[in-house]
Amino acid sequence: MSAQLSQLPRALGITLLIVLLAGGCASGPSNLAALPGKPGCFWLRSFDGSWTALNQRQLLVYAPLSSPPYLVQLFEPVLTLKFAERLGFEDTEHTGMICDGNSDVAIIPNWNPHRVFITAVRQVTPEQARQLLLSNGLKAPGKKAGA
Repeated sequence: MSAQLSQLPRALGITLLIVLLAGGCASGPSNLAALPGKPGCFWLRSFDGSWTALNQRQLLVYAPLSSPPYLVQLFEPVLTLKFAERLGFEDTEHTGMICDGNSDVAIIPNWNPHRVFITAVRQVTPEQARQLLLSNGLKAPGKKAGA
């Protein structure tokens, strides 16, 4: 009986951990569903280092520069994201692409951990990108005449 009682705190701890993790998973997809754009991918070879930090968890990636941008959402906030000079990506499935729904990572120098999981990659229209910039207090390029 005493052996069973000594296992009780461990069992309660494991149960609590499972409940907390399940709660986190349940709230994740609803946030992702609210993101603009459609799930997408971009080729690593097309990423030339052009990106804009929207906030501590989201950035616009231009790959290639002439195509519509991609909204990339990170798993956790990176407090120094707006001040980062460089950014890289790693495709964990070795496809050469960074895609929505994969376990790809952003590599952020001078941040610990350097590798931050990507939770979403959305291809957005130029107008959606403009709205994302404005809603995050950033200057957006002007609309083209006739657009």
